[in-house]
Amino acid sequence: MANLTFDTIIRVEEIVTDVLAMDLLHSSQDFFSKVLAVAGEPQDLKLVAIRRSIADTSLGETDIEIVASGSNGSCAILIENKVRAPLMDRQFARYRMRGEAGVQEGKWTRFRVLLMSPRSYFEALDAEHSSYIDANLSYEEVSEFLGGYPEFAFKRHVFESAITDFRKGYVKSADVAMMDFYKNYWSVASSEFPQLRMPKPDIVGKDGSWIYFPGLYSGNSVRLIHKFKGIGCELAIATRNAESLGEALLPYLEPDMMVRPTKSMAFVNVRTPAINHTLDFETIRPEVVYNLQTLDRLRNFAMNKDVRRCLNKVI
Repeated sequence: MANLTFDTIIRVEEIVTDVLAMDLLHSSQDFFSKVLAVAGEPQDLKLVAIRRSIADTSLGETDIEIVASGSNGSCAILIENKVRAPLMDRQFARYRMRGEAGVQEGKWTRFRVLLMSPRSYFEALDAEHSSYIDANLSYEEVSEFLGGYPEFAFKRHVFESAITDFRKGYVKSADVAMMDFYKNYWSVASSEFPQLRMPKPDIVGKDGSWIYFPGLYSGNSVRLIHKFKGIGCELAIATRNAESLGEALLPYLEPDMMVRPTKSMAFVNVRTPAINHTLDFETIRPEVVYNLQTLDRLRNFAMNKDVRRCLNKVI
């Protein structure tokens, strides 16, 4: 088997690595143990169920759902698999929502969220996304594991091909409506709100619904984001002490501000209505101005000396 050669696989679709991972979970106790270790779960767990492409609720779709049971109850390992596709809005946040819903419904007593992907895909994620992920089951780790089993040579070849596929780079395709919106948005921001320092937009795909502004201080640890499809305007702070930061900021929050903590981020949110970027820009221009005014309020909030003192303690 060691001398086998395989045809080059130019493009590996996620459904292929989904199925291979599920087959390995079923056929190889060693691979199942590997996944438990990556997830930080005890080795005494027994596999109860494996399902793919689960969309039982309105909270989105899970690529691979594993349920395992042991002496300390049952655990769901919810896996999002990525080869090259861009992330959807709040994709990993919704994984946690589904995990928590499963706990509430008695499907499992705890859960873990894993990203199965090339390592560099995970490393390139913004903290807004990675904060919801418990661990990365990298394709490189999977390939290294499979290298010890000659009978899995073809599966290893597929995962290695997927890594190569990713390294070619995900080429973002410009979306005409989104590009027009960003260009007009930038024109207003740069002329009327230069203090926000919005960078001139490059290529924007149809998934580009979060507008990032440069860091206010401490690199990019404190920055503004406009999530214009419904979450609103946010001041994003990279921190491992989100809960305590939220309490410290309470005396300084304006009435429409709320702190939204995650595992490694805290967001000071002002919810604003979603903007339909496909409409004629002059129609939605007042909404854009309102959101830029809101972002400027959040900027001033972050620059308040007492608020800044709070933030500098945790970043």
